[in-house]
Amino acid sequence: MRIVHQFAPAMSAMIAGLPGVTSAEHVPLENRWNLPADADVLFVIHGEGDTRPAADAPRPPGWPGATKLVQIASAGLDDYPEWLFEAPVVASASGTNSIPIAEYVLAVMLAHAKRLADVTLNPGDGWPDRNAMINQPLGTLGGRTLGLLGLGSIALRVARHAKAFDMNIIATRHSEAPSPDPDVTLVPLAELAARADILVIAAPIDTSTRGLVGADFLAAMKAQAHIVNIARGAIIDDDALKAEFAKDRLWASLDVTEPEPLPAGHWLIGHPRVKVTPHISWSCPETSQRVFGRLIDNIARLQAGKALLGQLKG
Repeated sequence: MRIVHQFAPAMSAMIAGLPGVTSAEHVPLENRWNLPADADVLFVIHGEGDTRPAADAPRPPGWPGATKLVQIASAGLDDYPEWLFEAPVVASASGTNSIPIAEYVLAVMLAHAKRLADVTLNPGDGWPDRNAMINQPLGTLGGRTLGLLGLGSIALRVARHAKAFDMNIIATRHSEAPSPDPDVTLVPLAELAARADILVIAAPIDTSTRGLVGADFLAAMKAQAHIVNIARGAIIDDDALKAEFAKDRLWASLDVTEPEPLPAGHWLIGHPRVKVTPHISWSCPETSQRVFGRLIDNIARLQAGKALLGQLKG
């Protein structure tokens, strides 16, 4: 099969060596959506470093032509042209990064609860008075309520970790399907906001979730609640969040922002009530292996006439 991809040019040799692949060609960043209609498989990824909106990308001549499969190298689908999904078979990389992202969520939950940044001694610091330590106890996850906004593969893995810390777990999902985990109780959105000690945002971005965590939602949350966002920055209304921070309410750990990257001097960077990381929660030594493994599996499934992993249509 001939594959055209949007990864670095050096990846062509590796992709060409995958089982079932006869050739691999790179599409330069400046022409990233000028995709050929005569390739068997298109291996695409959202526009890291491309400031042009994907929605504005013109449809390539003859699209989708002979295209058999579009393999998307991400779980999120919000940064791709609409015409891309007209291909006969489209699959995402949903689930490939659930492990590192869930571990990131647990890391920031624990770091916040245990106030690691505050209690870590720096050069020149004196040993704190024991009474001060007793009067300012560290937090705990045990017995606290974890609220999950979204209940996909990432949220379910977070829930698995949270159970080990004896947390109470509630969730709100767009689907009306029952909870796939008996330890995760589905609740209405208003109840999620009111009960969560820690809110993990793991929902896809669409018209129903953009700005969903807005002024009313944030005002209903507990004053010391901790918000963790590993989904998309636009799900949170930043102006409403800033207003709550001004009242000394809420805390946040954000791996995603709107816009992204944040411009220099943006108010979120360095704000005392928020920790911002540069959309890195997916990172681990096996990330590329898992994403490319999805491509290999799906090429084999396509050739065998089987349903694809992460299949969206076809």
